[in-house]
Amino acid sequence: MREEPSILLFRGRGFISRLIRWQTRSQYSHAAIMLPCGRVLEAWQGEGVRIKWLRDWCDVERFRVTGMTPEQWSTAIAFARAQIGKRYDYRGVIRFLSRHKHPRDDRWFCSELVFASLAAAGVKLLMSVDIGEVSPGMLAYSHRLEPYDKRPTP
Repeated sequence: MREEPSILLFRGRGFISRLIRWQTRSQYSHAAIMLPCGRVLEAWQGEGVRIKWLRDWCDVERFRVTGMTPEQWSTAIAFARAQIGKRYDYRGVIRFLSRHKHPRDDRWFCSELVFASLAAAGVKLLMSVDIGEVSPGMLAYSHRLEPYDKRPTP
């Protein structure tokens, strides 16, 4: 049985993850899209946008996106897949941390990729936030994200 696509938010344990959590005042340091096959599509420092198997489910929370149709998921995943191989957005992270606005480029950091992929499918997770300003912790504030272990109301 194939899983529904979902958003993963991570509580990383490394130095960079702790720095991200401290700077953003959040419990989350990384975001990714979980594909129906169980693989993870993410932007990762040093590697850029990639697909991989998630081997460690420690400190990871899974969220469904309420109201998102299979067609919208298909569009979002197609957008994210088209980014595979693009470089990690170190400058974007610096812009994010410094709060300076700069034009978008063709690189991605994790929450930027998740946010833009869903936006490409017409799903706006946060109404007043630009792509380059969204952190993993900010994604958790979206009214569209619901913890996966919580059952949807009929």
